[in-house]
Amino acid sequence: MRKLPEVAGPYFFGVHAGWDTQMMINFSRMRFLVVDDFSEFRSSIRGVLGLLAVQQIDMAANGEEVLELCRRNRYDVILHDYNLGKGASGQQILERLHAERLLSPHCIFIMVTAENTQAMVLAALECEPDDYLSKPFSKVALQTRLERMVRRKRVLAPVLTAVEAGDNEQVIQACQAIEAEDQRHAVLCQRYKADALFLLGRYTELEKMLEQQVRSRPANWNVQRLARLWLQQGRYQQLTPLLDAAMRQFPLMPELYDIQAQMYANENDLKSMVRALQQAVALSPNTLRRQISLAQHAWLAGEKDIAAHAIRQCWENGRYSIAFDVELLWQLSSILLTNNRGRAAEELQNWLKLLERRDMQTPLLLPAIRLLRLILEEQKRGDSIQAQEVADRICMQLDGYTAVTLLQLGDWLQQLGQAAAAARCWQACADRHEAVTGVPEQLEMRLGGYSAGVAIRRTQKMREAVALQLNEQPEQAAGLLHQLLQEQPKQIALNMAAIQLYIGHAAGDTAAMTSLKECLQRIGRLSPLEPDALEFSRLNNPLEKRAW
Repeated sequence: MRKLPEVAGPYFFGVHAGWDTQMMINFSRMRFLVVDDFSEFRSSIRGVLGLLAVQQIDMAANGEEVLELCRRNRYDVILHDYNLGKGASGQQILERLHAERLLSPHCIFIMVTAENTQAMVLAALECEPDDYLSKPFSKVALQTRLERMVRRKRVLAPVLTAVEAGDNEQVIQACQAIEAEDQRHAVLCQRYKADALFLLGRYTELEKMLEQQVRSRPANWNVQRLARLWLQQGRYQQLTPLLDAAMRQFPLMPELYDIQAQMYANENDLKSMVRALQQAVALSPNTLRRQISLAQHAWLAGEKDIAAHAIRQCWENGRYSIAFDVELLWQLSSILLTNNRGRAAEELQNWLKLLERRDMQTPLLLPAIRLLRLILEEQKRGDSIQAQEVADRICMQLDGYTAVTLLQLGDWLQQLGQAAAAARCWQACADRHEAVTGVPEQLEMRLGGYSAGVAIRRTQKMREAVALQLNEQPEQAAGLLHQLLQEQPKQIALNMAAIQLYIGHAAGDTAAMTSLKECLQRIGRLSPLEPDALEFSRLNNPLEKRAW
């Protein structure tokens, strides 16, 4: 494969040489939101924007204010500080804005920060703001960035309108019209066109386009998109050299290690998967879903110290993220309880007290927390208290737990002599989570008659079904998924794979919509820690388009 050329950074923010740089920008009709926890800086920015003739300026000091303002108003530009002190960071607020669909594609979101550590910069860029600006900056620097981004958005306006409307055919037509008018603008349209092709199921056309771009003008997004497409298609012989070349040329791209980790997972190589996730975390530790994945898979691989450290990082850097859930702290407490001596015992008590605070409690975790307290009391007094009651309460709501929590719950229930309840936890894990790499081997050690080999072969067939879909063979994919769902109707990964297949046909297709709803009902509930949690929530609670 041709060597990928060096680029200035992981994201391309440059202005094409063909753009009309003399176009005058009128900021007076644009609405701005300035977000910073220091009132002096907010006042300073207001003054600078005033010099640019900006008249509509709203201010916010924290994430909750940002979300509330964005629920009420449509902004043309948001200047958002990364570090807001106590509370959510700019990265976490941007994630929330996307998740709640509060950010129009036409809006310019610029991340502003005085920090320049690698961890912070990569975390900020991973959530894909439109631009990034370091403090301190001058009026000229801010004006230059704003004018650049306004020109870009104006060129892309027909595309962005189609994106906002969810009309993927129109997205492609708008991209083609822009390219036909001025070929120099084609580079701006490529990501939107790639997204639309994927959503329309035109995977062959997408692959051809991505390969051409990666060979001629590689960038963060197109390398990732091609790698993920080949990963899902199971084309590892092509994927491996692409990842090797990309890692040499883009050494600060943690997403490449995420893709490599998933490739190892598909090959059922759990140890290598954990190593790849560790490399990704070393580059960008502030992205919570990556830390969660490392914690879960490290525990499944028997590397409890790595898992515990990852969970502590989740609390330290990500507890205000939309992906965080206190179930992680229960898992950490469970890990510490297995070595309840010295510093581990003291730390365990601290986490349990935190979990028992009123503002941290969730109905799902209350019996699980009580279970750990019972284990501690048993270690002191030699007997269990109210074990049957706690076991019954846990078994009433098994759908909301992750695989790791279900395995750990079963282990503690077994220790308390609640063998039937323990088996129910492990069986629930098998029914819902056996597609998670490392879970079948754990279940084989706990459930009599359970075969890890059979489970792994089922998961491989599921991946073959996904590959069939991405090779534009939807009928064969649907047939294989239907067969697998007959065997494992509650499997989360299977149902989500089927949902992705049905989504492409749901509009105007009653049968596809019915099948999609059946998949959602079979899943029931998902822990916020699951990789598909946001998509699952969106499908269950579709938000109305905002009447801007």
